[in-house]
Amino acid sequence: MDQIVNMNEFQELAKLVLPKMYYEFYSGGAEDEHTLKENVEAFTRIMFRPRVLVDVSKIDTSTSILGYPISAPIMIAPTAMHMLAHPEGETATAKSAAACNTIMVLRCLLEYMFCILFEFKVVKNIVFLL
Repeated sequence: MDQIVNMNEFQELAKLVLPKMYYEFYSGGAEDEHTLKENVEAFTRIMFRPRVLVDVSKIDTSTSILGYPISAPIMIAPTAMHMLAHPEGETATAKSAAACNTIMVLRCLLEYMFCILFEFKVVKNIVFLL
């Protein structure tokens, strides 16, 4: 994991470690996968302009979203079936979000998740999507 530098490498690793059915669930999209294809194409159009010989020792990527301070403008969107990837499911995702000082947006259909999240005191920067 420490040597992954882009999403393609992450996806290849997931393909190796997840059972085939789980990988297909995570990597697929609904119906004809039109939105999935559009999302991938949109990300390929994003360009970063390299700036050489610039002092980056004091770069601050922190910001706030809905009043929650976070380390960088990267958040976890509401998704389902976290237990396919990790035995602790959404709890592990919430712990990771808290450790990275970012926001996790919870999905509506959590069944038992609120009790677990509060039991483990993993309630920092969690937003509920209605």
